Amino acid sequence: MNTVATSREPSRKPSEATAKAARTTAKSRQFPRGVRRAVNSSHVVVAVGLVGVEWVMVMLGVIARNSDDPALRHNVYEVMRSLVFAAGIPLAALSLVTGVVLSLRTPWGLWKHLWIKVKIVLLILVIVLGAGVVSSWVRELGAMTAPGGDPSGLTAVQWYQIAGASVQLAALIAATFLSVYKPSGKRRPAGRR
Repeated sequence: MNTVATSREPSRKPSEATAKAARTTAKSRQFPRGVRRAVNSSHVVVAVGLVGVEWVMVMLGVIARNSDDPALRHNVYEVMRSLVFAAGIPLAALSLVTGVVLSLRTPWGLWKHLWIKVKIVLLILVIVLGAGVVSSWVRELGAMTAPGGDPSGLTAVQWYQIAGASVQLAALIAATFLSVYKPSGKRRPAGRR
């Protein structure tokens, strides 16, 4: 029986030492509590701001689509174009950067949990769709509704813009739910917040 007990003990010691080393390494990569809260707060602020921008983009698209006033319609599209470049793209980039920094410097990790991976994919979808597609539709709508512009195909592009901004908004809402509920993620003990 002693040989069985001694053969088990050496196998426990390396795994305990490995686990302890992993915990020490993980703790050394973590932010101090105050810094973590500041980065987390920044991430929440820019993410909420981005949700607001997308909500406004959907609402402005609906207002322009339903307006009979050509000058109002054109001005709405000009405001939307400014909003994309002044708020949408910068907030999306900041949200991605702060989210990745949080993942790398907190116990959650960047690739440990599926919900974090899904959030990153959703945010990249929002960025690509917004910067690549929706912004070009908004630019096109501004040109179509400008005095002397060619309004042929206006209705279709209006619906594309509304649909694209709606998809962006839905992706951001889904990412928000993932952040709150953290499905299949390990929960932190109640004392560690």
